[in-house]
Amino acid sequence: MPDPEPPAPTPEPGHHYPDLPETKALGAWRDAAAHCQACDLWKNATQTVFGEGRRTANVVFVGEQPGDKEDIAGKPFVGPAGRVLDEALEAAGIDRDTV
Repeated sequence: MPDPEPPAPTPEPGHHYPDLPETKALGAWRDAAAHCQACDLWKNATQTVFGEGRRTANVVFVGEQPGDKEDIAGKPFVGPAGRVLDEALEAAGIDRDTV
């Protein structure tokens, strides 16, 4: 017997999730994320920092939340945390543009 589906998460009180797309297309999910108000992060943000990279990437880095530099640029890991990530990747001999 297959495991039952876990319960869907619920937004914080007074917040709401956007309508989620039925498709796996990243553009549709990017648009849904741009309209998400499930927590307070959207209140002070100027835009969604959805992410970027190749579909065929072997590694995906997920940050806790975008900082002010990421919010302004609309790109992940461009602020202080990005510099730490770059230093760690360089120390490990990994080119950020190839992962």
